[in-house]
Amino acid sequence: MSKTLITDKEHRRFEDIIFKVWRVYEFGENEFTQAETKHINKVFEQLNAEHPREYKIIVRHHLKRTYYTTIAREQGVSEGYIRKLAKNGAYYFLKYYDDK
Repeated sequence: MSKTLITDKEHRRFEDIIFKVWRVYEFGENEFTQAETKHINKVFEQLNAEHPREYKIIVRHHLKRTYYTTIAREQGVSEGYIRKLAKNGAYYFLKYYDDK
C-alpha cells in the first residue's frame, strides 16, 4: 500500500478544523464567522464533487462518529485502506481549504 499524502502536522490541523465543524454539527456551537462557514461548505462541496469516497468517509467518521472498522466491513475492504482514504481525504480537504 502506498503512503498517505498528508503529514502528521497537517493532519492535526485538519483534525482541529473538523472538530470545530463537528461542534457546529453536533451542538450548534458556531466558532466560525459567516465567511468561514461559507468557505467550509464550499470546500465540502468541492471535496464531494472530486473525491466522493473520501468525502463520505470523512463525514461518517469525523462528523457522525462511525468507526473505520464499520465502514471497512460495509465496503468489504481493510480498515487500513479506509484509514488511508480518510487521510488522503484530509489532504484534499486542506488543499481546497487553503485555496481561498
